[in-house]
Amino acid sequence: MSATLDPITSEVIRNAYNAIADDMSAMIARSAYSPIIYEAHDYGIALFDRHARLLGQYAGLPLFTGGLDAGLKATIERYGLENLKAGDVYTVNDTFITGGHLNDVDVVGVIADEGEVLGFIAIRAHWADIGTAEPGFPVNSRNIFQEGVRWGPTKIMEGGEFVRDVIDLLCLNSRVPRTLMGDLKAQLAAIRLGSERMIWLKNRFGQETIEACGEQIFQTTDRKFRDFISSIPDGVYTAQGTSDDDGVTPDPVEAKVTVTIAGDRMTVDTHGSSKQRAGNLNTGYANTVSAVRLALALLYPDAEPDINDGSFRAIEVIAEPGSIYAAEAPAPCMRPHPVMLLIDLIIKALSDVLPDHVAAGLPGDSWNIFLMGVDPQTGKGFTSGEALDGGWGASARGDGPSAVIHSAAGDFRNMPVETLEHRAPIRIRRLELGTDSGGAGKFRGGQNVIKEYEALCDMTVTLHFDRARTPEWGLFGGEDGASPVVTVYTTQEPEGSIVRKVEQLPLAKGDRFVAETGGGGGYGPVSQRAPEAHASDLADGVISA
Repeated sequence: MSATLDPITSEVIRNAYNAIADDMSAMIARSAYSPIIYEAHDYGIALFDRHARLLGQYAGLPLFTGGLDAGLKATIERYGLENLKAGDVYTVNDTFITGGHLNDVDVVGVIADEGEVLGFIAIRAHWADIGTAEPGFPVNSRNIFQEGVRWGPTKIMEGGEFVRDVIDLLCLNSRVPRTLMGDLKAQLAAIRLGSERMIWLKNRFGQETIEACGEQIFQTTDRKFRDFISSIPDGVYTAQGTSDDDGVTPDPVEAKVTVTIAGDRMTVDTHGSSKQRAGNLNTGYANTVSAVRLALALLYPDAEPDINDGSFRAIEVIAEPGSIYAAEAPAPCMRPHPVMLLIDLIIKALSDVLPDHVAAGLPGDSWNIFLMGVDPQTGKGFTSGEALDGGWGASARGDGPSAVIHSAAGDFRNMPVETLEHRAPIRIRRLELGTDSGGAGKFRGGQNVIKEYEALCDMTVTLHFDRARTPEWGLFGGEDGASPVVTVYTTQEPEGSIVRKVEQLPLAKGDRFVAETGGGGGYGPVSQRAPEAHASDLADGVISA
């Protein structure tokens, strides 16, 4: 090994990539206009070398970062590496390229110095509105054209200057163009910061050392993940479950996974899952790949595994074209819930051979709530969206955590009550953990969240609550967690009516609804739970008498 490739230098460079991504995250969180970004952190950041290989990331939303290479590679293919220059920035949101729904917009910046492309920065963030048929997050869209403006790799900056025609087109198709531009500029500011730091790193160590360390980092990480896969007994493992419905038809959406372990290779096959559906619970193939990558990272024994191009070289992902996991145009893809279920199913499939590495059923939906209307005090329209937390599954290590975001979202954060009440005419009457909501077991599943809303003016609400038919399951004798449900109380129905998926439900001033998310699955038979743990649960109100 040469003097420039010693282990310390390699480790410094490896950590530098993640530190740069973390600094970029701080830039976005402090600059964005939309609370879904600056409060909830609905974004992902990744750094790539000139060959589109992942160098480092901000933990952010792992489902985002695990698929950012797809949009980047499509951009390079469309424009040609030789035509990419310093100051050029591109964007893509096409579901059938990136895997995400159309509101999740990839912005790709070119890192170049002295005329040479050194690498790329890709940031995916949720844009508040890109021209959906209805404001917010449609539940009942029937084709991709109802879900907003869709674009393939498109140049939005050339040499550091906006391509004005493209910017105008994006703003004209958004109900909130000022917010759109504020969020875009936050992404661009982060890309500029990241590019400066990457060029500094190259000048500090030299490009030859940077590239040599990259190869060493990839190989080391690849070997670690292959060693883990090799520790799993060879075999074929399966699991299946359902999403409740697709929002258009009442039929359940079937999800099936087959995991094959052969030496140091893992193959994940989703054949047997539903064909793409009329409703919007479909997803692009890149999102499925990202979900499989995330499942492997969750199973890996290190709580903070190295994530780079070497992490996933041992994986093959197979999905049937035209299925919910490899949807084709014009399938609607606004709510790709089955990828969360897929993560859970991969873990369940391997539970018998990895009992100490798995958790029982995880929060398997984003449990979205969107409130829309006109504020009578200001006369201006408002749209407020959020994802709620649920109970995490228990494991061999102990009880599941309570009030945790779903498995695909990572660093995603809840919407503070103060922010919600400030930005919309809403009163939050209570926010609490649910009693008896975690699945019983030797180790108890995490508690769900109960949140009660009161409308302070006439408005509408869009809801998407899934996993009632397939609750967060228990493992090894543990019981299932509580199913999610929303109860709406109106003047016409003061006793309350149950809803889970609804588009633009009218609420009058004074109407209320109570949202209850899912509880985590239990682990092991409840007869083995320690008496002192049971007594503590009872005293703390985790369970009722």
